[in-house]
Amino acid sequence: MRRPTALRLALAGAVLALAVGVWGVRRFVAYVDSDPGLCAQCHRASPEFALWNQGSHRGVACQRCHHSSVGQGLSMLRAFLAGKEPGGKGKHAEVKLGSCASCHLSHDPRWKQIEGSRGHKVHVEERGIECVRCHAQAMHGFAPAVESCRSCHGEHAVRAMGMQKLHCFACHNFVSHDAGLRPGRADCLRCHRESGVQRGRFSDAAPMQFDCTACHHPHAASLEQERIPCLGCHRGVPGAGHHADRGHRRCLDCHAAHLWKSGDASCGKCHQAPHAEGKACATCHGFHGAGEPSPPPPRPQRSGVGP
Repeated sequence: MRRPTALRLALAGAVLALAVGVWGVRRFVAYVDSDPGLCAQCHRASPEFALWNQGSHRGVACQRCHHSSVGQGLSMLRAFLAGKEPGGKGKHAEVKLGSCASCHLSHDPRWKQIEGSRGHKVHVEERGIECVRCHAQAMHGFAPAVESCRSCHGEHAVRAMGMQKLHCFACHNFVSHDAGLRPGRADCLRCHRESGVQRGRFSDAAPMQFDCTACHHPHAASLEQERIPCLGCHRGVPGAGHHADRGHRRCLDCHAAHLWKSGDASCGKCHQAPHAEGKACATCHGFHGAGEPSPPPPRPQRSGVGP
Protein backbone atom coordinates (compact mmCIF):
# COMPACT_ATOMS: atom_id res chain seq x y z
CA MET A 1 0.00 0.00 0.00
CA ARG A 2 2.92 2.29 0.55
CA ARG A 3 4.02 2.26 -3.08
CA PRO A 4 0.64 3.40 -4.55
CA THR A 5 0.39 6.04 -1.87
CA ALA A 6 3.85 7.30 -2.65
CA LEU A 7 3.01 7.26 -6.36
CA ARG A 8 -0.13 9.25 -5.80
CA LEU A 9 1.78 11.74 -3.70
CA ALA A 10 4.43 12.00 -6.38
CA LEU A 11 1.81 12.54 -9.08
CA ALA A 12 0.03 15.12 -6.94
CA GLY A 13 3.34 16.88 -6.34
CA ALA A 14 4.10 16.82 -10.06
CA VAL A 15 0.68 18.21 -10.92
CA LEU A 16 1.08 20.89 -8.27
CA ALA A 17 4.56 21.75 -9.53
CA LEU A 18 3.25 21.88 -13.10
CA ALA A 19 0.37 24.14 -12.03
CA VAL A 20 2.71 26.40 -10.12
CA GLY A 21 5.05 26.43 -13.12
CA VAL A 22 2.24 27.31 -15.53
CA TRP A 23 1.01 30.00 -13.16
CA GLY A 24 4.54 31.34 -12.81
CA VAL A 25 5.09 31.42 -16.56
CA ARG A 26 1.76 33.14 -17.16
CA ARG A 27 2.49 35.61 -14.40
CA PHE A 28 5.93 36.26 -15.84
CA VAL A 29 4.52 36.76 -19.34
CA ALA A 30 1.89 39.16 -17.98
CA TYR A 31 4.60 41.01 -16.06
CA VAL A 32 6.68 41.39 -19.21
CA ASP A 33 3.79 42.16 -21.56
CA SER A 34 1.48 44.36 -19.51
CA ASP A 35 2.92 45.41 -16.14
CA PRO A 36 4.45 48.92 -15.92
CA GLY A 37 6.49 47.60 -13.00
CA LEU A 38 8.87 45.99 -15.50
CA CYS A 39 9.67 49.36 -17.07
CA ALA A 40 9.81 51.01 -13.66
CA GLN A 41 12.79 48.82 -12.74
CA CYS A 42 14.91 51.15 -14.87
CA HIS A 43 12.74 54.17 -15.64
CA ARG A 44 11.26 54.94 -12.23
CA ALA A 45 13.55 57.95 -11.76
CA SER A 46 13.04 59.30 -15.27
CA PRO A 47 10.88 62.40 -15.95
CA GLU A 48 8.91 60.40 -18.52
CA PHE A 49 7.80 57.90 -15.89
CA ALA A 50 6.80 60.68 -13.48
CA LEU A 51 4.73 62.39 -16.19
CA TRP A 52 3.07 59.11 -17.15
CA ASN A 53 2.26 58.38 -13.51
CA GLN A 54 0.47 61.76 -13.19
CA GLY A 55 -0.99 62.04 -16.68
CA SER A 56 -4.13 61.01 -18.51
CA HIS A 57 -2.58 57.70 -19.65
CA ARG A 58 -1.49 56.47 -16.20
CA GLY A 59 -4.06 53.66 -16.42
CA VAL A 60 -2.50 52.42 -19.67
CA ALA A 61 0.43 50.03 -19.33
CA CYS A 62 3.66 51.11 -20.99
CA GLN A 63 3.64 47.98 -23.16
CA ARG A 64 0.26 48.96 -24.66
CA CYS A 65 2.01 51.71 -26.61
CA HIS A 66 5.70 50.71 -26.52
CA HIS A 67 6.18 47.48 -28.45
CA SER A 68 9.41 45.49 -28.39
CA SER A 69 10.38 42.77 -30.82
CA VAL A 70 11.09 39.27 -29.50
CA GLY A 71 14.81 39.87 -29.96
CA GLN A 72 14.66 43.17 -28.08
CA GLY A 73 12.70 41.55 -25.28
CA LEU A 74 15.20 38.70 -24.87
CA SER A 75 18.09 41.15 -25.01
CA MET A 76 16.56 43.28 -22.26
CA LEU A 77 15.85 40.17 -20.16
CA ARG A 78 19.45 38.94 -20.44
CA ALA A 79 20.79 42.37 -19.57
CA PHE A 80 18.42 42.71 -16.62
CA LEU A 81 19.39 39.30 -15.21
CA ALA A 82 23.05 40.22 -15.63
CA GLY A 83 22.54 43.49 -13.78
CA LYS A 84 23.28 45.62 -16.85
CA GLU A 85 21.38 48.47 -18.51
CA PRO A 86 18.57 46.76 -20.48
CA GLY A 87 18.40 49.49 -23.11
CA GLY A 88 21.90 48.88 -24.35
CA LYS A 89 23.17 51.00 -27.21
CA GLY A 90 20.18 50.60 -29.48
CA LYS A 91 16.58 51.78 -29.21
CA HIS A 92 13.89 49.58 -27.78
CA ALA A 93 10.13 49.70 -27.33
CA GLU A 94 9.47 52.53 -29.76
CA VAL A 95 5.95 53.85 -30.25
CA LYS A 96 4.48 53.04 -33.66
CA LEU A 97 1.65 54.91 -35.38
CA GLY A 98 -0.75 52.01 -34.88
CA SER A 99 -0.29 52.17 -31.12
CA CYS A 100 -2.27 55.41 -30.90
CA ALA A 101 -4.79 54.36 -33.53
CA SER A 102 -5.67 51.19 -31.63
CA CYS A 103 -7.43 53.33 -29.03
CA HIS A 104 -8.08 56.72 -30.62
CA LEU A 105 -9.40 55.37 -33.93
CA SER A 106 -11.22 52.42 -32.40
CA HIS A 107 -14.72 53.90 -31.90
CA ASP A 108 -14.32 52.89 -28.26
CA PRO A 109 -16.12 55.57 -26.20
CA ARG A 110 -13.63 55.15 -23.36
CA TRP A 111 -11.06 57.00 -25.47
CA LYS A 112 -11.16 60.37 -27.20
CA GLN A 113 -11.80 59.61 -30.87
CA ILE A 114 -9.96 61.74 -33.41
CA GLU A 115 -11.39 60.42 -36.68
CA GLY A 116 -12.77 63.30 -38.75
CA SER A 117 -11.63 66.00 -36.32
CA ARG A 118 -10.46 69.02 -38.29
CA GLY A 119 -6.89 69.13 -36.96
CA HIS A 120 -6.17 65.42 -37.20
CA LYS A 121 -7.78 65.25 -40.63
CA VAL A 122 -5.27 67.80 -41.94
CA HIS A 123 -2.22 66.48 -40.11
CA VAL A 124 -2.78 62.72 -39.89
CA GLU A 125 -5.13 61.75 -42.71
CA GLU A 126 -4.04 64.23 -45.41
CA ARG A 127 -0.36 64.72 -44.58
CA GLY A 128 0.49 61.46 -42.84
CA ILE A 129 2.21 63.09 -39.86
CA GLU A 130 2.83 60.59 -37.08
CA CYS A 131 1.21 61.24 -33.71
CA VAL A 132 4.52 61.38 -31.86
CA ARG A 133 5.70 64.21 -34.14
CA CYS A 134 3.39 66.56 -32.24
CA HIS A 135 2.74 64.75 -28.98
CA ALA A 136 6.20 63.43 -28.15
CA GLN A 137 7.59 66.79 -27.01
CA ALA A 138 5.25 66.66 -24.05
CA MET A 139 6.56 63.14 -23.42
CA HIS A 140 4.00 61.28 -21.37
CA GLY A 141 1.91 64.34 -20.64
CA PHE A 142 0.49 64.03 -24.19
CA ALA A 143 -0.56 67.69 -24.35
CA PRO A 144 0.80 69.02 -27.65
CA ALA A 145 3.14 71.86 -26.74
CA VAL A 146 3.34 75.13 -28.66
CA GLU A 147 6.89 74.12 -29.65
CA SER A 148 5.39 71.19 -31.59
CA CYS A 149 3.46 73.62 -33.77
CA ARG A 150 6.49 75.88 -34.21
CA SER A 151 8.66 73.00 -35.40
CA CYS A 152 6.68 72.99 -38.67
CA HIS A 153 4.84 76.31 -38.80
CA GLY A 154 7.65 78.56 -37.58
CA GLU A 155 7.25 81.54 -35.30
CA HIS A 156 3.63 82.69 -35.53
CA ALA A 157 3.41 85.07 -32.62
CA VAL A 158 -0.05 86.40 -31.83
CA ARG A 159 0.04 90.16 -31.49
CA ALA A 160 -3.67 90.86 -31.03
CA MET A 161 -4.19 92.59 -27.70
CA GLY A 162 -4.95 90.14 -24.88
CA MET A 163 -4.20 87.05 -26.98
CA GLN A 164 -0.41 86.94 -26.82
CA LYS A 165 -0.25 84.08 -24.30
CA LEU A 166 -2.92 81.87 -25.82
CA HIS A 167 -2.07 78.34 -26.96
CA CYS A 168 -2.43 77.72 -30.70
CA PHE A 169 -5.47 75.53 -30.00
CA ALA A 170 -7.39 78.44 -28.49
CA CYS A 171 -8.10 79.55 -32.06
CA HIS A 172 -7.23 76.50 -34.16
CA ASN A 173 -9.73 74.01 -32.74
CA PHE A 174 -8.14 70.63 -33.43
CA VAL A 175 -10.95 68.39 -32.25
CA SER A 176 -14.02 70.00 -33.77
CA HIS A 177 -15.50 68.57 -36.96
CA ASP A 178 -15.83 71.84 -38.87
CA ALA A 179 -14.13 72.15 -42.25
CA GLY A 180 -10.54 73.38 -42.29
CA LEU A 181 -8.30 74.35 -39.41
CA ARG A 182 -8.25 78.12 -39.79
CA PRO A 183 -10.57 79.75 -37.25
CA GLY A 184 -13.80 81.21 -38.59
CA ARG A 185 -16.20 83.78 -37.20
CA ALA A 186 -17.94 81.16 -35.04
CA ASP A 187 -14.63 80.15 -33.43
CA CYS A 188 -13.75 83.74 -32.54
CA LEU A 189 -17.20 84.61 -31.18
CA ARG A 190 -17.39 81.41 -29.14
CA CYS A 191 -14.19 82.23 -27.30
CA HIS A 192 -14.95 85.93 -26.84
CA ARG A 193 -18.41 85.25 -25.49
CA GLU A 194 -17.25 82.48 -23.17
CA SER A 195 -14.48 84.73 -21.85
CA GLY A 196 -16.80 87.71 -21.45
CA VAL A 197 -14.62 89.85 -23.73
CA GLN A 198 -16.75 92.73 -25.08
CA ARG A 199 -19.69 90.36 -25.20
CA GLY A 200 -22.22 93.04 -26.15
CA ARG A 201 -20.23 94.27 -29.12
CA PHE A 202 -20.67 91.22 -31.32
CA SER A 203 -24.23 91.80 -32.39
CA ASP A 204 -25.97 89.51 -34.85
CA ALA A 205 -27.58 92.67 -36.21
CA ALA A 206 -24.24 94.29 -37.10
CA PRO A 207 -23.96 95.15 -40.81
CA MET A 208 -20.84 93.05 -41.36
CA GLN A 209 -21.13 89.31 -40.74
CA PHE A 210 -18.02 88.00 -42.50
CA ASP A 211 -15.03 86.31 -40.86
CA CYS A 212 -13.18 88.31 -38.23
CA THR A 213 -9.96 87.77 -40.17
CA ALA A 214 -11.27 90.13 -42.85
CA CYS A 215 -10.29 92.94 -40.46
CA HIS A 216 -7.94 91.22 -38.00
CA HIS A 217 -4.73 89.37 -38.82
CA PRO A 218 -3.55 88.15 -35.40
CA HIS A 219 -0.30 86.73 -36.79
CA ALA A 220 0.68 89.97 -38.55
CA ALA A 221 4.27 91.12 -38.28
CA SER A 222 3.38 94.07 -36.05
CA LEU A 223 0.51 95.29 -33.89
CA GLU A 224 -0.14 98.08 -36.39
CA GLN A 225 -0.65 95.54 -39.16
CA GLU A 226 -2.92 93.35 -37.03
CA ARG A 227 -5.94 95.51 -37.86
CA ILE A 228 -6.75 96.03 -41.51
CA PRO A 229 -7.58 99.69 -42.34
CA CYS A 230 -11.29 100.31 -42.89
CA LEU A 231 -10.48 102.19 -46.10
CA GLY A 232 -9.17 98.98 -47.62
CA CYS A 233 -12.82 98.19 -48.40
CA HIS A 234 -14.54 101.57 -47.92
CA ARG A 235 -12.46 103.44 -50.44
CA GLY A 236 -15.14 106.03 -51.29
CA VAL A 237 -15.69 107.20 -47.71
CA PRO A 238 -13.02 109.96 -47.40
CA GLY A 239 -14.79 112.21 -49.91
CA ALA A 240 -18.39 111.38 -49.02
CA GLY A 241 -20.32 114.19 -47.29
CA HIS A 242 -19.08 115.13 -43.84
CA HIS A 243 -16.63 112.22 -43.86
CA ALA A 244 -14.32 114.67 -45.65
CA ASP A 245 -14.24 117.01 -42.65
CA ARG A 246 -11.00 116.98 -40.69
CA GLY A 247 -12.65 115.88 -37.46
CA HIS A 248 -14.39 112.92 -39.09
CA ARG A 249 -11.42 111.07 -40.56
CA ARG A 250 -10.86 108.46 -37.86
CA CYS A 251 -13.48 105.76 -38.36
CA LEU A 252 -13.50 104.45 -34.79
CA ASP A 253 -14.28 107.88 -33.33
CA CYS A 254 -17.84 107.55 -34.61
CA HIS A 255 -18.27 103.87 -35.50
CA ALA A 256 -17.94 101.54 -32.49
CA ALA A 257 -15.94 98.47 -33.45
CA HIS A 258 -18.01 95.39 -34.33
CA LEU A 259 -21.30 97.33 -34.23
CA TRP A 260 -20.22 99.95 -36.78
CA LYS A 261 -23.48 101.89 -36.66
CA SER A 262 -23.11 105.55 -35.73
CA GLY A 263 -25.87 107.85 -34.47
CA ASP A 264 -26.64 110.88 -32.34
CA ALA A 265 -24.68 109.42 -29.41
CA SER A 266 -21.56 109.34 -31.60
CA CYS A 267 -22.07 112.95 -32.69
CA GLY A 268 -22.71 114.07 -29.10
CA LYS A 269 -19.23 113.04 -28.02
CA CYS A 270 -17.82 116.06 -29.87
CA HIS A 271 -20.81 118.25 -30.81
CA GLN A 272 -22.40 119.25 -27.53
CA ALA A 273 -24.63 122.13 -28.65
CA PRO A 274 -28.10 120.56 -29.15
CA HIS A 275 -30.38 121.96 -31.82
CA ALA A 276 -33.15 120.69 -34.07
CA GLU A 277 -34.65 118.82 -31.14
CA GLY A 278 -36.40 115.62 -32.10
CA LYS A 279 -34.47 115.11 -35.32
CA ALA A 280 -31.50 112.84 -35.92
CA CYS A 281 -28.25 114.58 -36.76
CA ALA A 282 -28.04 112.79 -40.11
CA THR A 283 -31.38 114.33 -41.14
CA CYS A 284 -29.54 117.53 -42.00
CA HIS A 285 -25.89 116.56 -41.89
CA GLY A 286 -25.21 114.09 -44.66
CA PHE A 287 -22.47 111.47 -44.68
CA HIS A 288 -23.67 109.50 -47.68
CA GLY A 289 -22.29 109.17 -51.17
CA ALA A 290 -19.46 106.72 -50.50
CA GLY A 291 -20.91 104.00 -52.72
CA GLU A 292 -20.81 100.30 -52.04
CA PRO A 293 -17.68 98.98 -50.30
CA SER A 294 -15.54 96.37 -51.98
CA PRO A 295 -15.58 92.84 -50.52
CA PRO A 296 -12.93 91.98 -47.92
CA PRO A 297 -9.58 90.89 -49.37
CA PRO A 298 -8.72 87.19 -49.09
CA ARG A 299 -6.80 86.10 -46.05
CA PRO A 300 -3.05 86.00 -46.68
CA GLN A 301 -1.51 82.60 -47.34
CA ARG A 302 1.69 81.99 -45.44
CA SER A 303 4.13 79.22 -46.09
CA GLY A 304 3.91 76.35 -43.65
CA VAL A 305 0.35 77.15 -42.60
CA GLY A 306 -2.32 74.56 -43.14
CA PRO A 307 -5.75 75.30 -44.68
